[in-house]
Amino acid sequence: MMHVKMLAAAAAVVGGLGLASAGAAPLAPVAADTITGPAGLSTVAYGCGPGWAPGPYGRCRPIYGRPRFYGPRCFFRPTPFGPRRVCRY
Repeated sequence: MMHVKMLAAAAAVVGGLGLASAGAAPLAPVAADTITGPAGLSTVAYGCGPGWAPGPYGRCRPIYGRPRFYGPRCFFRPTPFGPRRVCRY
């Protein structure tokens, strides 16, 4: 029984010293980019490049779908009855 009390007392002392020293520690470490500036590299599409994305197994696959913008989608076409608006989707 005496060993348990001594072990509990030792644990309390060690725990108390740990909490006392934590008060002197800084709240947050200084980030490296605040000293040297932002990094010159940036991540693009998870490393696959523009127009590509990683698939379910991690390999790069093309992103299918309608392209973002390749010119006007709607235009006016002359007809015998007047101009007509034509839209491509």
